[in-house]
Amino acid sequence: MNQQTFSSLKIPSKHRYCHGGILRRSSKGRGARPLSHKDPIHLLFKVNKIAVKGGLRSLRSFSLMNRVLKRYSAKFYVKVEQFSVQMDHVHMLVRGSRRSNLQSFMRVLAGQFAQTLTDTHSLKHEGPKVWKYRPFSRVIKGFRPYQTVRNYIQLNELEALGRPYSKTRLRGLSQEQLVELWE
Repeated sequence: MNQQTFSSLKIPSKHRYCHGGILRRSSKGRGARPLSHKDPIHLLFKVNKIAVKGGLRSLRSFSLMNRVLKRYSAKFYVKVEQFSVQMDHVHMLVRGSRRSNLQSFMRVLAGQFAQTLTDTHSLKHEGPKVWKYRPFSRVIKGFRPYQTVRNYIQLNELEALGRPYSKTRLRGLSQEQLVELWE
């Protein structure tokens, strides 16, 4: 049996290394999830606001996300380089040793967080779904995109802590502003 290559898929180059999230609604995000054990991966989990009262930054949800993240990143040998928990979504920059470990990490992290949050370990959850979309993932190719994603996640974390939001957040930041971002 031949192994399927990503280059054989008819995916526009803009979305070649992306999968999930709102892309699932179109044919662009319905192929195999591109994952890499060499390159970092930007993950985004978007929560349904109705299902999570108080948002993900509430004390219970925030500590729960941290515990689940630490536990399963160690179990599946996934290095979480950076993460930011917002009110309705979570950004992560991760690296994994194997594709199967990354797949299991994403599946178990989402499932365990949702089950623990809704206290439905043995019963079926009757309320609204916890996750709004499937996790969005993007393989980061190259150093400049890697730096951009790191700065973006850092900026999101600072905005969650009270920094004012701006539409032109990462466009045109000077070197001094980038240094200030990481202080």
